[in-house]
Amino acid sequence: MSVTAAGRVVRLEEVADRPLLADLAGSRDPRASYAALRSRWGAVAPVDLEPGVPAWLALGYDEVSTVLRNEVLFSRDSRDWRYESERLVAWRSPVRAALAQRDSAHDRDGGEHRRLRAPLADVLAGVDDRRLARTVTVASTSALSRLAARGEADLVADYAVDVPVRVLADLLGMTLADARRMHELTVDQRSGTESAHPAVAETENLLATFVAGRRAEPGDDLTSQLLAHEQHHHDLEVMGAVGLLFRTAHDAEIAWIATALHRMLADPAFAAKVHGGRLSIDDALDEIARDTPPMPHLLPRYALTHSELGGQPIAAGDAIVPAVAAANADGAVQATDPWEQVDSRFHLTWGVGAHACPAHRTAPLITRLVVGHFLSRVTEMELTVAPIEVEPVRSAWTRYPRELPVRFR
Repeated sequence: MSVTAAGRVVRLEEVADRPLLADLAGSRDPRASYAALRSRWGAVAPVDLEPGVPAWLALGYDEVSTVLRNEVLFSRDSRDWRYESERLVAWRSPVRAALAQRDSAHDRDGGEHRRLRAPLADVLAGVDDRRLARTVTVASTSALSRLAARGEADLVADYAVDVPVRVLADLLGMTLADARRMHELTVDQRSGTESAHPAVAETENLLATFVAGRRAEPGDDLTSQLLAHEQHHHDLEVMGAVGLLFRTAHDAEIAWIATALHRMLADPAFAAKVHGGRLSIDDALDEIARDTPPMPHLLPRYALTHSELGGQPIAAGDAIVPAVAAANADGAVQATDPWEQVDSRFHLTWGVGAHACPAHRTAPLITRLVVGHFLSRVTEMELTVAPIEVEPVRSAWTRYPRELPVRFR
């Protein structure tokens, strides 16, 4: 809902000129797009998840923090979304495919969330860093050697996607073929196209077959550990955990790595600071994650009651999308001098509250190693297109270059 100058309450659906969320994520200058919304609406603005399906977009740092932290007012369970409970979204709608409720920690709140999150936290805490580092190093160095021998490459498909998918296959105990298919299906689910709905069904079938296979023949992998965890009541919850791990790591790692590679190739001054030791690789990656979050918009929260947020009256059942990309750029928390922001951990890229990313240790390690191996050979490469010609992928939920074509000198 919104309120007119005359004081009449207007439903969210009645607000005209709602921009499409995917257009904001794919904008050439997202900061300008967010600033334009903020100047018109304030810290909370109306958008469309897909044409005709409205939501609120939380733009301010305080507003995003409130939505992420307050489980009393805002739920992660899409069954609390009015458009889902009243069946206002088509069954095969792309946005429904992206937001459909699953048996996973990310789709539950309260006690159920804590029960389902515990296995994820436990298995991630037990990851052997040395083994993980060896796996990432082998995958990264072998991929770079193959690409150098070929003489040209698309660093997104051939490196930023290839290496994390190989690492996820090893961690989860998947065949490389299954992991690659999961990558394709995850991209389809996030695409906002008609391929999203079939991708959900195929993903569930793939995960069911895979989890059944690991139960029959357990191994030294995270899936087998999830199957053995006492907090899981049945295999549907294990499927939910494996799917959540794959999707979250997939979106975060690929986008973070691809964006970092683009920044190093397109911004020689930034790359020189890293090469020269004036900026550590960890600080460089943190700056990239703050400035261009891998997931600019987190999946919606749903209002459990009538409330107010950022001056907008929110109706029970409304969807609120936390725009962490906009919140990170909020002038209320952003330093005037960009170098004062280096090593700052105030940003919301990885979420806060009960649903914050649990892979706070493994994800940075993987990214640091993949980008580090690239940096050792970046002087051998050059972009074959102008940096301004690099287009982002088309998605409301993730942002990274669609392609990074390079040639080896």
